[in-house]
Amino acid sequence: MSKRAKIHFLTAYVEYLLDQGIRSEEYYLGDASRFLRYLLATTTPEQVETYIASTHHSKAYQNRLEKTLRKFFLFAHERLSLETLEIVHRQKEPDQHLVHKKAGRGDTI
Repeated sequence: MSKRAKIHFLTAYVEYLLDQGIRSEEYYLGDASRFLRYLLATTTPEQVETYIASTHHSKAYQNRLEKTLRKFFLFAHERLSLETLEIVHRQKEPDQHLVHKKAGRGDTI
């Protein structure tokens, strides 16, 4: 199988399993999923920052990574019950257009 730029990791793994003649991918995907959960749970904020700051990433891509990885770690916290909030909060503040601001001065009724 040749390397294709737009194929995502898990999709490529499922295709690999099918190419290998695996009839039921349940155990394979389950074990891979548990391993990925372990990696997520043991990832430190410093590791994420090091990855984002890697020299092969342009500044524009680094900015995008901060945004998309923040969402990914928030998903891991909310849906997978992984303790990733330290990573989410160490990255930059949320985009201002996504933050709800109170209208007015706060002293009116």
